Amino acid sequence: MLRTFNFQIIALLAFMFVAPVNAVTPSAQQIEQFKSMPKAQQEALARQMGIDLSDLNLSGGSNSSVEVQPESQVNRYVDDNEIAARLAEQSANKNKTKELKPFGYDLFDSSTATASFAPPTNLPVPADYILGPGDTIRVQLFGKVSEQHSLQVNNEGVIEVPDLGPMNAAGLSYNEFKQQLTQRYSEQVIGVTPNISMGELRTIQVYMVGEAYQPGAYTVSALSTITNALFSSGGINDVGSLRHIELKRAGKTVTEFDLYDLLVFGDTSKDMRLQQGDVIFIPIVKKLVSVDGEVRRPAIYEAKNNDTMASMLNIAGGLLPTAAAKSLQVARSTASDGFEVKTVNMQDRAGRSLKLAAGDFINVPAAGTEFNNAVVVMGAYATPGLTQWRPGLMLSDLVNRNSLMGTTDVDYALIMRGAKFARQSDIIQFEPAKVLSGETDVELNAFDKVVFFNRFTPIDPEESDKQGEKKGNDSKRATNQQKQGTQYVNNIPMQSGANGQVTSNTQNPQFENTLRDQSAASNSRNNKGTMDDKNNEDNKANLLQELDLASFTEKYLILEKTKYLSREELLAPIIERLQNESTQSSPMKLVEITGQVKFPGVYPVQKNATVRDLILAGGGLLESAYLQKAEISRTSLDSSNALRIEHIQIDLIDSMLGNSNIALQSKDTLNVLRTPDWHENKKVELVGEVVFPGVYQIKKGETLAQLIERAGGLTEEATVKAVVFTREELKQRERENLDKSVENLRQQIASTNLSGSQNVKTIDYQEAKLILDELLQVEPVGRLVIDMPQIIAGNPTADLSLKDGDKLFVPNISSSVSVVGEVFVPSTHMFKYGKTLEQYIANSGGETDRADMGDVYIVKADGSVTIPETSFWFSSSETALEPGDTIVVPRDVTNYERLGLWQTVTSIVYQSAIALIAIGNL
Repeated sequence: MLRTFNFQIIALLAFMFVAPVNAVTPSAQQIEQFKSMPKAQQEALARQMGIDLSDLNLSGGSNSSVEVQPESQVNRYVDDNEIAARLAEQSANKNKTKELKPFGYDLFDSSTATASFAPPTNLPVPADYILGPGDTIRVQLFGKVSEQHSLQVNNEGVIEVPDLGPMNAAGLSYNEFKQQLTQRYSEQVIGVTPNISMGELRTIQVYMVGEAYQPGAYTVSALSTITNALFSSGGINDVGSLRHIELKRAGKTVTEFDLYDLLVFGDTSKDMRLQQGDVIFIPIVKKLVSVDGEVRRPAIYEAKNNDTMASMLNIAGGLLPTAAAKSLQVARSTASDGFEVKTVNMQDRAGRSLKLAAGDFINVPAAGTEFNNAVVVMGAYATPGLTQWRPGLMLSDLVNRNSLMGTTDVDYALIMRGAKFARQSDIIQFEPAKVLSGETDVELNAFDKVVFFNRFTPIDPEESDKQGEKKGNDSKRATNQQKQGTQYVNNIPMQSGANGQVTSNTQNPQFENTLRDQSAASNSRNNKGTMDDKNNEDNKANLLQELDLASFTEKYLILEKTKYLSREELLAPIIERLQNESTQSSPMKLVEITGQVKFPGVYPVQKNATVRDLILAGGGLLESAYLQKAEISRTSLDSSNALRIEHIQIDLIDSMLGNSNIALQSKDTLNVLRTPDWHENKKVELVGEVVFPGVYQIKKGETLAQLIERAGGLTEEATVKAVVFTREELKQRERENLDKSVENLRQQIASTNLSGSQNVKTIDYQEAKLILDELLQVEPVGRLVIDMPQIIAGNPTADLSLKDGDKLFVPNISSSVSVVGEVFVPSTHMFKYGKTLEQYIANSGGETDRADMGDVYIVKADGSVTIPETSFWFSSSETALEPGDTIVVPRDVTNYERLGLWQTVTSIVYQSAIALIAIGNL
């Protein structure tokens, strides 16, 4: 029998897939026969016919359900901004509410709703599922008979069971019908055991009405719930209620579904299964509340009549730890009183139970960001930042050998004390060394700032790495410039070198100017240094300013950067604070110390501060300090309000020993004098043909002749007339003159091109600019022309007093003459007595087209300049050349209007270049 049945099925498959297009369609009974076969047999038969089993659309089984067709699924794009704008019209704070997202509506976005909330498939059928017309029951028999049957409930609610007859199924639960059918098989069919399962489920029609996105009748699976129907219809429109969704059945409301229960709490207890003819009604939203600020989920929420502040904030995710729970704001619009605001304390029962009204705007502000139980430690400290304050906290609890750094100044530290609302700050100066020894201790208050300083300016490791990399790049760049300078020296009057700058370290004696300069110290270094250095200073200034403004906030938790700040930088915000706090009745707690101390400047002082306190603040006395005498300059107003300046002479030794009873006052200036005739080590260097060359320390008034005698004199190979003597102050002066001359020349070139006549040659400004920029790279030598033969001979009028940094170069020059400038081949020639300038120039290839033969000059070996008596036709009698001389052929600039300054600049540069060449040959 089974074999015959298989042949029928094979014929059926052949008929279904091989028959012509106009063949008769297989009957439902034939297809059901194939479906009733076990899956293994179906797959075996399909393989024999070469058929893909999925083409037969045999989906569904005991746990399957009918899906809504894709064309019946409503796709919807949710625009949160558009919905927020519509809902904001119902809020007491429309502008802020527009910035919030409406909660819950984004679930109906088609990109997620279609995939995530489609009607259920392949889910177990619940035991309480009510059968109805269209449902299919599958029965598989085992034992004496092996058969499979797919039985469908007909329109009368009856199932035709083979061998058993009809059975009523409509209205019964799946579990009840299963029990009845099993019982009937056991009573009427002997030796057969039935396995009963659910087949395909019927579809039902439900109605979406009210504020649905697309109202109408929808055919859904019989296992569908309220949420499935909502997503099938595209969800709820922007004025529909998410919390009052009603399920009506036979004219009565069966349940009211709150979508928030699902979204917020995951509760599906009221998400009931739908039945045929059910109506889902979505009313208009009546009560909206906006929640903004320090909550986990700011949004626009729908509120129920019984919702309170506590329940609404719970829906919004609760308060953040940073929320000010005692001062929530509720903006409300009332019909009688108009707009009003309520302050709600969520730590109070009345605040938590406050009933919400439609349109309420709840703002949860941030709590104060200041730490109220803290002391801040900054500067040269192992762990700078906030530390907990407690009653009885002592300075010795913070200061120990492990907490202080190796660079910490143990003679000077500050406590800046000021209560939270204090208008005046107090300064307490202490010595960490005495705290370590137990000699001194101070009880700390909340909001105290304890500042430790470094004994010297530290280096931030990160900044040190950057500076090292920068110096490496600068060194490479300087090397390249030097190489380029060697190429240009014979054609362009230029010698590469560092672009030195002349700076001044003189101090302004006025207290106000010093104060202003020191207050701005963290922002600028008087335009010294590179642009990177200036940026670093700006960054430090910004850091200090931010810290001062964000006092005792989370920015104070870790102050690692302050470990690498200088004394001046750490004091800058303190000084600025004391300046701002000063009044007529409470003058600035600031004094100044100048002169022979390690860190001159303006310092904050405590009440009745002594001279010793100020000297310790300034880093201590220098070795050159004069101890017997110092001066305090004090300003005050007399009875007529006229400014009076008083100078008080003190003994530093008595003051340091504590014998002086003079207390410092606001704006006092202590000047620590320099010991008379105190000189730092002054050194002069001798190079070249000296018996004992090297660096020599000199005393005040020592002359060059005396130094040469100390060095053993000159060697026999020394060329006395060709010595080069350089001095640092001359080098700086040449640098200033050269920079000024080049800048004037730059302006003249620009002016000449703008106002020059047609007969004057126009200068290519870009070409001239390149030359001028290269001229600025010339390294001045600072050569001083001396009469060395007369100095050796002992002539006191030719001798000169030495200064720190002087250098004497004594060369051994061969018998030669050099030719540089505008010649074709700048070169050096052997000296020949009687040979003329013209001959030396001719031996160097002759002059170029740009040469000015009328201004040829000779730089003698000793650095002096000789101008030939005639302009061009030279003769040996008119121009006496000597070994070591250099003939300079300058560039012709007579065709350029008002550029006589060019000759001056080029002559300076040529002389520097010649001196450098002479020095380089040593």
